[in-house]
Amino acid sequence: MLVEAFVLPKADLGSFVEKLKAGYEVIGPVANDPEFVFAPIDSAADLRLDYDTTILPPHKKYLAPPKETLMTFSGPATKTGEPAPAGKQVLFGMHACDVNGMLSLDKVFLGTYPDPYYKARRENTAIVGLNCTAPCANGFCSSFNTGPGMDTGFDLSLTDIGDKYVVCVGSETGKALAAGLAPAADADRIAKSKALRASQEKIERHIDIDNLGEFMHQNVDNPVWAELKERCLACGSCTNVCPTCFCFAVKDQVDLTLVAGERPRDWDSCQYLEFSRVAMDHIFRPDRAARIKQRLYHKLTYFAQQFDGSPGCVGCGRCATYCIVAIDPVEVMADLRDNPGEEKAVKLYTPPDKKVTPETSPWEPLPAKITAIKQQNYDNKTYTFSFVDPAVQEKYTYGNGVFNEISVFGIGEVPISISSCADVKGAFDHTIRAVGNVTKALDKLQVGDIVGVRGPYGVGWPVEKMKGKNVLVVVGGVGLAPLLGTIKYIANHRDQFGALEILYGARSPKDMLFTDEFEDLRKIPNTRLLLCVDDCLGMEWGHNIGVVTTLFDKMSSKPDNSIMITCGPDIMMRFAVKGMLALGWSPEQIYVSLERRMSCGIKKCGNCQIGPIFVCQDGPVFKLADIQGLPEAAL
Repeated sequence: MLVEAFVLPKADLGSFVEKLKAGYEVIGPVANDPEFVFAPIDSAADLRLDYDTTILPPHKKYLAPPKETLMTFSGPATKTGEPAPAGKQVLFGMHACDVNGMLSLDKVFLGTYPDPYYKARRENTAIVGLNCTAPCANGFCSSFNTGPGMDTGFDLSLTDIGDKYVVCVGSETGKALAAGLAPAADADRIAKSKALRASQEKIERHIDIDNLGEFMHQNVDNPVWAELKERCLACGSCTNVCPTCFCFAVKDQVDLTLVAGERPRDWDSCQYLEFSRVAMDHIFRPDRAARIKQRLYHKLTYFAQQFDGSPGCVGCGRCATYCIVAIDPVEVMADLRDNPGEEKAVKLYTPPDKKVTPETSPWEPLPAKITAIKQQNYDNKTYTFSFVDPAVQEKYTYGNGVFNEISVFGIGEVPISISSCADVKGAFDHTIRAVGNVTKALDKLQVGDIVGVRGPYGVGWPVEKMKGKNVLVVVGGVGLAPLLGTIKYIANHRDQFGALEILYGARSPKDMLFTDEFEDLRKIPNTRLLLCVDDCLGMEWGHNIGVVTTLFDKMSSKPDNSIMITCGPDIMMRFAVKGMLALGWSPEQIYVSLERRMSCGIKKCGNCQIGPIFVCQDGPVFKLADIQGLPEAAL
C-alpha cells in the first residue's frame, strides 16, 4: 500500500511550525554548543535539523523524565496521583533510531500494567520524525533496521530532498497536521528513496545480528567481559543516554513535618553497585563484568525476548559517544565474533503471556488495616490485613505464592509474599522479618494501624499442575511463609492431591516459623513433616541436625508422579535442586521461588531482572526447566 505523502518546501517550514504551535508545544533539536538537545522552540529558526544526535533521547526526556512524582501522601495512607499533563506536545525532528526506541519503551510502559503517567504523555504527544539523509558519526542503526529511515511510529516523517521535504503520513493525526500541503509527485518519492539508500550505504559501523540471541548465550564466559571490567567505571552514562533503558528507583521523601511527602521515581542504572541490592543487604550482581554483561545482553537479546521481538538496541551510538572510557558495543561485538566461544544448543527465554490493565493506577496503594499481629519468633511476625474499603476486600483474590507491595508512607514500600491460604476470604496474612527500613517500620505498628497495599502480583505455585500428584516441599528458614498457603490449600482439598511431604530446615529451633502449627500439619492425611536445624544451640531438639538436604535420605518422596516446590535462601535452594536432580528428579518437576529479588512488582523498574527474566512478573515462582542455562544464574 502506497503511503500518503506530501511535500513541504523549506521556505514554508516556518509557517508549518507556526501552524503546529497553534495546537501543540513544539519541542525540537536546538544547539547546545557543541552538542544538541531537544527543547521547546519559539519558532522554526530555533530548529537545527542538521543535528547529528542529541545528548538525551527526546522521548525519554519528555515521556519518561528523569524524575517523576508517583504520589503524594499526608499521614499514614493519604495519597494522590500526579495529574496528567494538560497540554499537547509535538516532538519535531526525531531520528528513526529514537522513534524506534520510543516504540520499544511503549512495550515496557504500555504493556502489562500500563503506566498512567507515561500513557498520558504518550497520548498527548505527536511525533514528527526526521529521516537521516546522512549517517550519525557513531550510529549503526541499519544493523537493526531502525534507521536511517523509519517505517512506523510517527504521525509525520520528513525526508530532506534538497529544497523541500517529503512528508509521509503515519496516522490520522498526521493526516490532519499535513492538511494544506501539496501531494508528493513520483519524482519526490523517488528522490526520497535515493536519499535514504545513499545514507544507508554510507553507514560503516555494523553489528552482525545473525543468530544474535543464541550467539550471546554462547559467549557468557568469553574473556572479553573480564577485559571490559578493567576499563568500565560503572558510571551509568551509557544507560542514561540509551533510548531503550528504562530502569528507575522509587524512594519516599518526607518534608520537615515527617508526616507529609512524596514518592518519586528517579532514573537508575544496572551499572550501579546498589542497583541489585535485595533483602538481607545482599547484592546479587557485585562484579562490574556482570553489570556490563547485563546491560549489553539486555540491549542485544534480553529485551527482544521479553518484549515481542522489539529491539533493545536501536544503533544510535550514544553509549559509545558518551562513554568516558570509550566502550563501544560495535567493537565489543566484533571482538566476540572474532574470538567466539564454543557453539552449543541454547534456549531463549519466553515470558508468560500476561496482559493486566487495572481499573486504578498500578502505583496506587489502597489503605489496609492491621487486624491481628502474631509473633512467630524473635524477628518474625505474621500480620493479618484487611482492606479498609469492604468492597475492595470483597473483590480481592490471590493465588498461593504471589505477593503484595506493602507501603509505610514516608519510609517506602516492600514486596512481601502472602503467607495465608488463597481459600481464606476477608483478610490476608504476611509473615515479615524486620531486616530493612520498611519492615522495621512495620515492626513498630500495632493492631488498628493503616498501611498501603497494592497487588497481588506475580506467578504463584503451580497448584493446578500439582493436582493428582505427590508433592514434596523443601523449605529453609523464612521460606516457609510463601509456602504455607499452598500447604494449607492441599490440606483443604486433600482428595485432589497425592502424598504430601514437607522437609523444613532452619539455622536453629528459634529461627523456625509456625512452630505452633506443626502438629496440625502432621495431622493432614497422608502427610509427613521432617525437621532439621544446623545447630540446636543447646536447646532441646529431638529431630535431625544438619542442613535440609540431609533429610533427603530420610524422605519417602520419589520422582514418579511428583512435583517438588522449594523456597528459602538461594544457597539452600541451589543445593536442594542439585540433590533432587541427582536423585532422578526432572527439571520439569521442580519449582523454585526467587521472591527475595522483587521490587516494583509490575515489570517497570528493572531491579528484579536476572538475565532475561523479570522476577516480579515472570515469577517469583519458576519451573526449573525454564530458568536452567540462563546467561546469568538464577540460583
